[in-house]
Amino acid sequence: MISRLGTALILVGIIAMVVFLLTYQVQEADLNVLLFGVGASLFGLLFRRRGARQSARQSTRFQMLRRFKDGGEDLDE
Repeated sequence: MISRLGTALILVGIIAMVVFLLTYQVQEADLNVLLFGVGASLFGLLFRRRGARQSARQSTRFQMLRRFKDGGEDLDE
């Protein structure tokens, strides 16, 4: 779930940076938009990394069934 939030923040940050670039072209740029875009993207990257670490853990949901299927061997070894 946190990985999805990170993805959304990265997308919002990229859109904000594109908006900054477009407004910069017409000489109406606001530095706050650029800072918001960079900040949102950085927080998004941090959230995605945290989410990736949490999802990398092996699921223990069907651990007992896996043991029966593998002939009683322990999966940790």
